[in-house]
Amino acid sequence: MRMAVLFVLAVFPLSAQFWSELANPKVEVVLTHPPGLGLKIDRVAFIPGRDFNSRELADQLTAGVVESRAIEVVDRSHLDIVLKEQELGQSGYIDPSTIASLGKLLGPTAVVIVNVNRSEFSKNQATKEERFKDNKGVEQVRTQRRSILVLDFSASVQVVDLGTGKIFGAQRIEENPSAFSSSYDGWPAYPREGDVRRAALESARGKVMRLLLPWTETRKLTFFNDKEFQMNLAYDRLELRDYQGAMDLAKRGLELSKNDTTRKPKYYPRTYYNLGIMHFILGNYDEARPFLQQALDMQPDASIFRTAYRECLDALDLQAALRKSEARSAAMAKPPSTPPPTIAPPANGKASPEDRLRKLQELYKKGLLEKSEYEAKKAEILKEI
Repeated sequence: MRMAVLFVLAVFPLSAQFWSELANPKVEVVLTHPPGLGLKIDRVAFIPGRDFNSRELADQLTAGVVESRAIEVVDRSHLDIVLKEQELGQSGYIDPSTIASLGKLLGPTAVVIVNVNRSEFSKNQATKEERFKDNKGVEQVRTQRRSILVLDFSASVQVVDLGTGKIFGAQRIEENPSAFSSSYDGWPAYPREGDVRRAALESARGKVMRLLLPWTETRKLTFFNDKEFQMNLAYDRLELRDYQGAMDLAKRGLELSKNDTTRKPKYYPRTYYNLGIMHFILGNYDEARPFLQQALDMQPDASIFRTAYRECLDALDLQAALRKSEARSAAMAKPPSTPPPTIAPPANGKASPEDRLRKLQELYKKGLLEKSEYEAKKAEILKEI
């Protein structure tokens, strides 16, 4: 007879939970974060400030977005022509009076204004004593000399919607990368400035990319591979990236556990947990949650279950935020509704029927009038002739 079995486990000693984490393998789950702006951007242009560092950071950002293939990037040559026409090539600043004209030239675009405010190197030297034993076992002391190079880097980015002039967001970036070279025989040469600057630019690029694009992070969670209820077979399938096979075996293991009350109590919540983790791996967070909740209800003190359940809740929150950003972007992309154009009479009186018919035809050819409107207004004018 088929029976559903629910076990409420006694509190395990902390040592048992510790060994459970060590004895079982880890699997990766991916969490997707929405863009920091809270918007999904489809087209972007990067406008650097007048200095070399700003242009270098703008180039890094352009390359990063192009590589992502997630957003269309305005061609740099086309952008330079537009900026030159608007006399913005050397300013890196957009005032409200130029927003509309830029929007007409570039179309629906988010403009990222990039300015590096500070990029200054400092150099210093330091010594460090090290104790070691020589070949004869005698303790010796030697001095390590270090030449240290530090970069004080500060930048700001501002994202502006050309359609409305609204500032989507702004971010200030502070980086302080450093590097050192060492020697036991005199002072060494300082590291190359280019290497340290590159580290600052790469870090800054990563922060701005997270502002513009969704980004992911990987978390590691436990997966139980006990022989009981075929959990080890499910993990074998998982290692081979046979996710459907692993899912089927996890489901089978849960069904077996519901009909077998002869095993140790600790194995029963693990079957619920493993099935929840399989849904988690596949991005089915809504489906994962009840199975992880069930495992935690059966063994509330299990840190493995608590951690996974908390991660699942975080994933659900991030998923909701991502959907919200997409919905907000879709709403903003809808063109505002405009009333149908009207034919205004000249200032000195009512236009003749011929002039009005000519104007009506021009509006219809330009697509500013629907056919039904055109025919109706045409009929009204013809009645007057």
